[in-house]
Amino acid sequence: MAKITLRKFHRYISLLIAIQLLLWTISGIYFSFNKIENVRGEQYRVTTKEVSIVDSPKLEKLDFESAMQIIEERTILQPQTIEIVEDPQRGSEYRGRKLPLYKVVSLSNEGKEINIYQDPFSGEIVAIRSAQWRVWDLMWGLHIMDWVDRDNIDNMLLKIFSFIALFTSISGVILFFKKS
Repeated sequence: MAKITLRKFHRYISLLIAIQLLLWTISGIYFSFNKIENVRGEQYRVTTKEVSIVDSPKLEKLDFESAMQIIEERTILQPQTIEIVEDPQRGSEYRGRKLPLYKVVSLSNEGKEINIYQDPFSGEIVAIRSAQWRVWDLMWGLHIMDWVDRDNIDNMLLKIFSFIALFTSISGVILFFKKS
């Protein structure tokens, strides 16, 4: 029977973990070079103090025209179309938000399509989603190893790979100093 040495084990376990280490590194670099404020779309908001459109809870939804007018007043974007989102979808841009929401497809000054999610009762803008946010979201999913929902940082796969990466690093340091 072949003897499994620390060196052989380190070599093969390194092959297993190398791809995920590369993904962690690439996504970490991406995060460090992109301001979270821009990812969240704060550069598209008008810089006035936002106050609630509706003072008390409203039982009726805003009509589409009023909702789009609020978007024009509160952002530098030009609303194009509007639809109502009532059904939750796994991994969606609006995940974690209370439904229903208005999804307002808007254009930036550069002609880029930006999705704005708005509370249909208060008119509050609850999320702005651009291509930059979608790339960030993809990188986040790769980083936390949750490729579908991209919001579960407490998953077992991430924990297992983290310990394998730790073991690989420690065994590499030991092998560096160990005489052959």
